[in-house]
Amino acid sequence: MPDHIYSRLARLFCALTLLTQNLPAASANEPAPVKSKGALTFYLDTASFRAGSGKTLQEFYYQIALDQLSFQAAGGVMRSDVKTSVLLADSTGRELLRDEWTQAVQAGSAAEIAGRFFPNQFELPLTPGRYQLSLAVQETATQKQGSAQLAFRVRAFDGNTLALSDVQLANTITADTAQGRFTKNGFSVLANASRVYGRTVPLLYFYFEVYNFAATADSYEVHYRVVNARQEVLRHLPTKIARKPGQSSVEVGGLNVGNVADSTCYLQIEVKDRSNQAVASAASSFWVAVPPGKVASEVEQKIAAMSPEQLKTHVEQIQYLLREDDKKLLQDLEADAQKSYITQLWKQFDTNPATPHNEFWEEYFRRIAHANENYTSGFTSGWKTDRGRIAIKFGIPNEVERHPAETNARPYEVWYYYSEGRKQFIFADIEGLGRYELVFSSDERELTRPDWKLIINAQ
Repeated sequence: MPDHIYSRLARLFCALTLLTQNLPAASANEPAPVKSKGALTFYLDTASFRAGSGKTLQEFYYQIALDQLSFQAAGGVMRSDVKTSVLLADSTGRELLRDEWTQAVQAGSAAEIAGRFFPNQFELPLTPGRYQLSLAVQETATQKQGSAQLAFRVRAFDGNTLALSDVQLANTITADTAQGRFTKNGFSVLANASRVYGRTVPLLYFYFEVYNFAATADSYEVHYRVVNARQEVLRHLPTKIARKPGQSSVEVGGLNVGNVADSTCYLQIEVKDRSNQAVASAASSFWVAVPPGKVASEVEQKIAAMSPEQLKTHVEQIQYLLREDDKKLLQDLEADAQKSYITQLWKQFDTNPATPHNEFWEEYFRRIAHANENYTSGFTSGWKTDRGRIAIKFGIPNEVERHPAETNARPYEVWYYYSEGRKQFIFADIEGLGRYELVFSSDERELTRPDWKLIINAQ
């Protein structure tokens, strides 16, 4: 049980729609998420992963819609204290563990509360078998409380045969090597404890682990499909072929389920070891909800109408908004999932959600147009050049010094920015072809060549 408190509000891409229906199970062994009873509503879910010494790492996920809490202003932020109580028992009802902790849930403003939720999780190393978990969540100030009981089976991962962990469904998965409650194996995984998706939460992310590959160096296949309750195939994802990193592997991905017509669905996964033809499979149920009357924004409509070539260009152009690991994750998504990902990205960057326009989108593409008009060189579009990149990321410079070619110096430019601290960028025409390359930057996010003075002085 964690003994420290996470009090920051996780920034999520989309809102959670809470349903009152019972959610379906993918198999007799997989527990469906359970909905709490009482004045405070939340969902509770669980998943099994392999641990050492004959144990299984059982993770538990729950999430609380923030608009249920009574936030009070404190120290320049809005805050609500929430107490979680946990009771674990075996299948006979014998108590095995009891614990509780209090967390401070914070938000910067009322705008950060509406439509968002506070995700939480904890983990326990357990011996395989059947258990019961009782979880209660209470807001300290109002005494508002909800409770849920979850009966579940802890899986065993002994033996040497190919096996998959449970499939954890998530709202977001991002590359993250930091240590934290939501991080594992190089990813930050924010679970969707309700497993509810739809137009408000269209992008379903998934995480699972593969164990016991054959020792021979080879590759493996991963097959994905989405089926309904009648086992009719709704979606087939392309087969993935990957090299084995060792005797185990981690798989993450995402797909767009916002336009799936059936409400009860299952993500089915099959992994095949190509060296010995061993096969293992897993499945996870989820629920699709389509709220009536939602009107797509201008940005949503533009992204939805993109052709494959337009989408490819758009994904390339937004690279300046992403970290390297996130770029790779986006590239691995199917086309519909890419559209959902970037739609949520633009929502996140919208500086004024109250207006019908996305001002950040408009400014970003104004800068791309400026870069194409002023910095295109040969067959290279302006937005792909060094000067174009800096103009897109930081805007048009406040001052530019232009130095034409001299006897002992190459042509170069010095750009100055005076807002948010003085910044300086120096570009040199190294090859004399009008293609200016960044050689010096006072911003640590951009590289500086150690020999930049020698480059300018043509030495």
